[in-house]
Amino acid sequence: MKRILAGPRFILEALDRDDPAPLEAVYIVGGEAGKRHQKIAALARSYAIRVEEVSRRRLDELSGGLRHQGIVAIAPEFPYLSLEELIAELGERPLLIALDEITDPHNLGAIIRSAVAFGADGILLPERRSAGVTGAVSRSSAGAVEHARIARVVNLAQAIDTLKSRGLFAIGLAGEAAHSLENFQPSPGGDLLIVGSEGRGLRALTRKRCDQLLRIEMSGKINSLNASVAAGIALHSLHQKRRHFTL
Repeated sequence: MKRILAGPRFILEALDRDDPAPLEAVYIVGGEAGKRHQKIAALARSYAIRVEEVSRRRLDELSGGLRHQGIVAIAPEFPYLSLEELIAELGERPLLIALDEITDPHNLGAIIRSAVAFGADGILLPERRSAGVTGAVSRSSAGAVEHARIARVVNLAQAIDTLKSRGLFAIGLAGEAAHSLENFQPSPGGDLLIVGSEGRGLRALTRKRCDQLLRIEMSGKINSLNASVAAGIALHSLHQKRRHFTL
C-alpha cells in the first residue's frame, strides 16, 4: 500500500538526506508555496520526482485527512527488510527492539522515533496483529521512519529465537518483573528489547523467550506507562549504558 506523507517537515525528512526516499510525486497547493515548499519542490525535481500544483481541495483528498500544510507526497510501500537482511546488516553488539502486538499507529510512530534517536540498529514488527508503516505512522514518528531499518516477520517468537542464536540477549519489559532496568548491564553479544502492548503486555510465547524480564522503576501514584513512553525510557537507558560499556 502506498504511503501518504503530509506536511513539509516530514517530506523534507524523506528527501534531504544522503539516500533520499523514492517518492513517486509531490503535490503543492498552487500559488501558496512558501520557502520550505519551494525547497522541497527543488529537491524533488533534482531527483526526477514529479511535482504538481493542485487545488487545496485536491490536496485535502490526497492527504486522506492528515494535516498537510499545503504539501503532500506519495511514497511507495515502506521497504521492509526480511529478518535475514536485517541480520546481515548488523555490526558488533547490536541493539534491536521487537514490538509484540503494538497496534496503535501513534504508539508505533513514537517508538520508531525513539529507536532512531537512541541508535537502535533495527526494529522487528510481526506481520499480523501489529500496526505497519503508514502515513499516520510516518507523521507520528516526525519523519524518523525514513531513517529506520524495520523487518516484518511472520512469527515473532521464532525471530527472537533466531536472534538469540546469534548471541543477542532478549530482555522484555514487564511491570511485575523482579529485576530493574536501572541495574541491567548490556550484553557482550548485543541486546534485543521486547515491548508488549499496553493492554496485554508481552504474550506468553514471547515472554517465555525472554532471557530476563525488567521493570521500569516508578515512584508515583501510577504503576504503568504508555507503551511508547516505556519503550523510549528503556531505549534511552540502554543507549546510556552501552556508551559506557566495556568487556
